[in-house]
Amino acid sequence: MSTKVSLETKKAFLSLFLDRYQLKRRESMWIINYLLNHDVILSRVHFVEAVETTPRGMALSTIGMQEVPFQFYKEGTIFNDPEQAFHEVRLNWNDDLYVELFFQDQWHVPEYLAVLEDNPFHRWNDTISDQIKAEVEEALFSLTLAKQKTELLKKIDDALESQNKEEFIELSAALNSLEKEISRF
Repeated sequence: MSTKVSLETKKAFLSLFLDRYQLKRRESMWIINYLLNHDVILSRVHFVEAVETTPRGMALSTIGMQEVPFQFYKEGTIFNDPEQAFHEVRLNWNDDLYVELFFQDQWHVPEYLAVLEDNPFHRWNDTISDQIKAEVEEALFSLTLAKQKTELLKKIDDALESQNKEEFIELSAALNSLEKEISRF
């Protein structure tokens, strides 16, 4: 399931990341700030797991994590010098760059999950059972229904505020139908 993550979503995540976490190497922060301020490069950045399997990737770790502070991978070679990696990123701005971040409770940060993409060079989901896949599909469906309900409730509020009775009745019927679908879940 590969989806294109918007530039705004990436910027929101990186801004939050820099506000909340301290990287083990200050040069790593400089690189993230550079990415944050260069849309063309950031549009080619993909946040993934198993970055070492990519042709060009960078692993950054925050204080308190066991992973190494910084590693840059290019076609099977590992570099530990952030300045060398920075120049490589800057000079090859048109190439895809895969980034893996290690930070506390990353699976509980919705902004991180919003930018996390499937690594096309490391197929983690080939080993996932059909039951787990079904559970994930069900959870995604449930989230979609919840989002639809929130949007309908907002539209109903708007209809009430604008005293649009017809729209209110139509939206209320849609909400009742959606709630029946949710209750069957």
